[in-house]
Amino acid sequence: MSKSKDKIRSIRDDYSKGELPKEILKGLALGGLIVASFALPNLPQIFSLFGAKNYRERYKINRTLQRFKNRKLINIYEKNGEDIVEITEKGKKNVLKYKFDNMRINRPKKWDGCWRVIIFDIPERYKKGRDALNKKLKEMELYPLQKSVFICPFKCRDEINFIGEIFNIRKYIHYLVVKELDEESEFDLKQHYNLI
Repeated sequence: MSKSKDKIRSIRDDYSKGELPKEILKGLALGGLIVASFALPNLPQIFSLFGAKNYRERYKINRTLQRFKNRKLINIYEKNGEDIVEITEKGKKNVLKYKFDNMRINRPKKWDGCWRVIIFDIPERYKKGRDALNKKLKEMELYPLQKSVFICPFKCRDEINFIGEIFNIRKYIHYLVVKELDEESEFDLKQHYNLI
């Protein structure tokens, strides 16, 4: 995921179950405040944002917005004669969770020859965050050298910082960039990541 740009997908794209609401919430978060005039039917700016052209596509978005409103993920209110759709703090947290769930490390075309070593010593009172960090590092295919030491050949500082911030454990995580490892470890890791 490194710094890939957030992109809003069309309503006509293929979505797996539950993915469309996530995409709509992400779009609202990117838009911040979205002004929509009810003088025109059915929130035209939001429909335009997702490329919704026919009744079925607009209905899907409307239904999702209503669910968001009921779950307090968005507010819909009137201001200066226009209806405003605004993402709430709870909605923003949900967007962060979706980003966290979908986070992956990008593999560049050419490896820069450096190893990224992630070391952490997280107190027991942050056990939930420590367990989530452990699980996510494995999901992102970082190699566990030891219980609290992971290694990866590709840049992942942004991703590690993001996980640390979400769980309030950033200060307990150390990110090192290392040029050399012992020969045996380096050979094994290069094989593991298909770098040979």
